[in-house]
Amino acid sequence: MSETPQNTKPKRPKLRNISLKKLNRKYDFLMSHDESGRPILNFKLNLLNLILVIIGIALLLIVITTFIIAFTPLREYIPGYTDTSLDREVYELNLRADSLSREMRKKDVYFENLKKIVEGYDFAADSTLASLNIYEPLPKGVTDTITLKKSVEDSLLRAEYEAQNQYNLFGPDYLPPTKPSSLVKNFFVPINGTVINGFNPDNGHFGVDIISDGDQIINATYDGTVVFSTWSINNGYCMGIQHSDSYFSVYKHNATLLKKEGDYVKAGEAIAILGRSGDQEEIEHLHFELWHSGIAVNPVDYMTINHPDEN
Repeated sequence: MSETPQNTKPKRPKLRNISLKKLNRKYDFLMSHDESGRPILNFKLNLLNLILVIIGIALLLIVITTFIIAFTPLREYIPGYTDTSLDREVYELNLRADSLSREMRKKDVYFENLKKIVEGYDFAADSTLASLNIYEPLPKGVTDTITLKKSVEDSLLRAEYEAQNQYNLFGPDYLPPTKPSSLVKNFFVPINGTVINGFNPDNGHFGVDIISDGDQIINATYDGTVVFSTWSINNGYCMGIQHSDSYFSVYKHNATLLKKEGDYVKAGEAIAILGRSGDQEEIEHLHFELWHSGIAVNPVDYMTINHPDEN
């Protein structure tokens, strides 16, 4: 009879076999109703399948996140990312700014060359500039030789302009012309009446005040175009007419105006009705001014203003 050894130890299962068994062991997942106990969802799943499902879900989330960042505007809300179209817009703006800068340089050169032409440079005398491009700067040797040439007409124009502007209408140096101009003749009397306040530029009265008892219509003194037809606090209803040969007539303190700006009137045509608007005087009168080349002249020197009883 053989004896069995008493100290024999049982064999331990290998760790690899235990791990595979646990991973392949299936578990029942049951979802049932709380009150009735009726099963709603029931499926079997082992640990290996559960791990694979979790890895698949994680990969799917990674793919979706990558797609959102790469191809949708939602990437702008992630710190570090900008608008997808911003780089293109900046590039297009840079191109436009560069084009505008080149065009501006061309315009500057163009006007600079025009200035040289006006100053009198003779391009035809220089054979080297036969194929001159007006958008390119002139050679330095050319610009250094340009001198300003004043013509006789230019000198006369400058002298005439300076002579006209050396008088101040509202200053002590005002000097009206002593003789009427003969360029325009046959001025029409704006209204038959009597002068109650004469021409006195030293006191700021650049016209004459005329009263009339019978004829209440105010007529244009000469052919011309109505420049302004308006109302003001000081002048009331007033009108200004531009005539030929640099004459300009003004009619103030009217009761109403019959013409508007831009109308062309003939000499003797009715333009307003006598009144006293814009003036403190109680008597109806016309304040009539006549200007020539920007200088106030005495209307009495250009027309005969009489009272109707004197005719």
